[in-house]
Amino acid sequence: MTFSGDAVRAARQRRGDALVEPGKTAVRRAVGRELKRMRNAKGINLKKAAESTGETGDKALMQVERGRNLPQLADVDALLSAYGHRDQLPHFETVLRRADRRRNWKDWWETRFAPDAVPEQTKLLLSCEASAVALRLYQPQFVPDLFQTPDYTETLLRAARPSAPDDEVRMWCALLAGRQEIVLDREEPPAVHCVLDEAVLRRRVGGPGVLAAQLARLAHLARQPHVDIRVLPDDAGAHAGTGGGFTRIELLPELPTYPGIVHLRTAADEVYYEEPEDIAPFDEVWRLVVERALPADESLALIDESAGALAR
Repeated sequence: MTFSGDAVRAARQRRGDALVEPGKTAVRRAVGRELKRMRNAKGINLKKAAESTGETGDKALMQVERGRNLPQLADVDALLSAYGHRDQLPHFETVLRRADRRRNWKDWWETRFAPDAVPEQTKLLLSCEASAVALRLYQPQFVPDLFQTPDYTETLLRAARPSAPDDEVRMWCALLAGRQEIVLDREEPPAVHCVLDEAVLRRRVGGPGVLAAQLARLAHLARQPHVDIRVLPDDAGAHAGTGGGFTRIELLPELPTYPGIVHLRTAADEVYYEEPEDIAPFDEVWRLVVERALPADESLALIDESAGALAR
C-alpha cells in the first residue's frame, strides 16, 4: 500500500453512498461549516443570509452553522443560491436525505456510555473517526490511540492522570476500545496511514512485556490491507515533524469541498483545525515525514525486529 491518493480514492469508491454511515456530530458540523464558509466567502452577514430562507431572525441559521442542527433541504437550496454555489445542491441533498432516513439517529458512543461520560470536546473526534474514509496518524512519542493494546492504554492513562480513580481509567479504556472497533473492525474500514518515530518502538511503556505485546499488535495491523504503518528512523535526523503528533481525517466525500479536520491533543484541550488554510501546513508536514520514513516492508521488518529483541 502506498501513501499516494490512490488508497483514499479507492476507499471512497468502495464505500459509495450506502456503505459509509457517518456520525451525527460529524455530519452536522461539516454541513454547518461548509455553509458558513460559503457565506463568509460571499461577504453576506448572517441576518441577510437567513432572510434568503424566509426567516426573519438569524438564530436558526446560527444553530446550523454551529453544527447543532441540520437545515431543511429547501433552506439549503436558498442559501446556496444566495452564495453562488447552487451547483453544490446535489451533494448537500445526498447528505441530508440520508440523514433524514435515520430515526433517533445517535453517535455510536451515545448507545454505550452514560450521557455525560464523553467530554464535549472529544465528541467531534469520535464522530469524525467513525465517518472517515481515510486517516493519517503521525505520532513521534507513543503508539497512536487506534493501535494501542489495553495494557499500553492503561499504562499511558495512569501516567498522565496518576490521581484518576479506577472507574475513570476503565471508562477511558472502554471508550478507546470502542473507537478501535468502530474504525478498524467495521465492515468497510477507512484507509489508515501512520508514521511512527523509531523511538516509539523502544519506549518501554508498561515494561518489556507490555511493549512486546504492543509491537506484536502493530505488526499484525501493518499486515492488514487497509492499514499502512511507516517508521521514521533515528538516522532521519532533523525532520518536519518536530511540532508534535496529529491526526488528519478525511470524511464525507459526498461534500467535495469539505476539507475534513486535523485533530491534536494538548495537556489542556482537544484542538481541531477545519479551515483549508489551517489544514494545509499539516498536510505539508505529513508529506515531508513520509518522504523520510522507511517503506512499508522495511518498517514492518523493523517492528518485528524490535519485538524479537524484547523476547530475547
